Amino acid sequence: MLPALRLLLVTLGVLLISSSAAQAAAKTLAVPAEGQVAVTFASGVKRVKVQSAPAGVTVAGGVKSGKLAVAVVRPRGAANGKVVLQLTGKVKGFKTVAAALDGGKAPSCSGLDKLLAKRLKGTADAKGLAGVLAAKLCGKPAPANAAAILTQLGLGAAPTPPAPSGPSAGPASGGRLQPPAPHSTPTPAPPAGKACGNGADDDNDGQTDLEDPGCADGNDTSEDSEVTVTAACSTNSGVGMGDDPTWLGAGINDCGPFTKVRIDVAPGIVGCDIVTGGPKWTCTAGIGTGPAIDTADVNLKLTGAVNCARPATIVLYRPSGEVAELRGPVARCGAGGAPACANGKDDDGDGMIDDHFADGATDPDPGCTSSTDTSEDSELPALSGCTISIGIWDEQAKLAGAMTQGCGAIQGFWFRGPSTVLDCAYKLGAAAGETCQKVGRTGGTMFAATPLDLRVAVELGQAVQCEPMTLALIRADNSVIAARGTLDGC
Repeated sequence: MLPALRLLLVTLGVLLISSSAAQAAAKTLAVPAEGQVAVTFASGVKRVKVQSAPAGVTVAGGVKSGKLAVAVVRPRGAANGKVVLQLTGKVKGFKTVAAALDGGKAPSCSGLDKLLAKRLKGTADAKGLAGVLAAKLCGKPAPANAAAILTQLGLGAAPTPPAPSGPSAGPASGGRLQPPAPHSTPTPAPPAGKACGNGADDDNDGQTDLEDPGCADGNDTSEDSEVTVTAACSTNSGVGMGDDPTWLGAGINDCGPFTKVRIDVAPGIVGCDIVTGGPKWTCTAGIGTGPAIDTADVNLKLTGAVNCARPATIVLYRPSGEVAELRGPVARCGAGGAPACANGKDDDGDGMIDDHFADGATDPDPGCTSSTDTSEDSELPALSGCTISIGIWDEQAKLAGAMTQGCGAIQGFWFRGPSTVLDCAYKLGAAAGETCQKVGRTGGTMFAATPLDLRVAVELGQAVQCEPMTLALIRADNSVIAARGTLDGC
């Protein structure tokens, strides 16, 4: 981080000192044994944030009416270590159930399953696990699919290895291994007729055998194990064409967490790049991989002009192992013309143009959810009680930023500076400052939904003149609040 930005974070830290911040403290939790979950309870807590956790460990939970419940999930193979929480409030009454999957007693069971379903850090799907934990800690019968949930997440007792099928020791050999038979039996070929290896489209979805994401391998007996996406994902995601029929754009929004995406369109994909607004991903021939995310924009270079008669498929691979699939026509296919959020025009007349990920978007429109969005006007003004301040915080006019207060639960933001962004940092409440991603003239990132106020600062490549600056807040319900400002006197 550049020295000027570090100085700004120190300044923000001073501005944020208050009675609630003075009561903030760190709490260290031990990671449980492999395959186990530890659940910690406390009272008097106002807010909780995960400061750090070992690789592979997921932390879930939150605060309601001053009561804290946090689950530390350690799948088999995940690293050992400590989880550090940042807590605000007059915290007291810590209690930890170190092996919650074996049972225990929760101080309060009201709403515990919903509280533990909120993932704070990591990639494991906490929603299904929350019901199992609440049942174990509250003396209730476990859900019918509890065993399957634990197996998917790598929790519970390790599976028993199969008995050896080769030579064995016995009394006749005095405990020594018998020599192998003089000949071995070859592994038989998969039987004919397996749904995922028979050359037929068994589930009538237009995909055959290993082309079908419902197939795990050639021995799979069913092609239909993938699940459909939610209505919000279907509405806000898809593949679209711009002016060039050999290039497509895909937007993935409101689809839940995924660690891999596969996009299939005809005649085929020769190259791609993916922008997440968060962690860096790699993308090759329509297949992208990286840390768990729930939002992405993908640019696709085709082997030729897109075949409009074939639907496009977006396949999402969840951290839990679930495979979700979205299929539909390529938007604007054959009609020409880029979508409103990538056409270089101010379609809604508000002075802002295109999505901040779109090429050449120097003054992006917060009404765009992706570069494939067909409307620029979905943003909302600041709600009642929500205050957003935008300004310059140094004498050289090279540090621009914004502050929010009372804007409700948010899960991300982007801030448009008036020139190229060299560095970006943000703070949530009284927590430590963190870096954010840079895309052209914007800086931003996504995080777990939080009601904490935001402070964001960007260092600019040149001094601010009278160019406008825009802050877009992505709320927990996926709506967007936007505010715009310029220097005083402009």
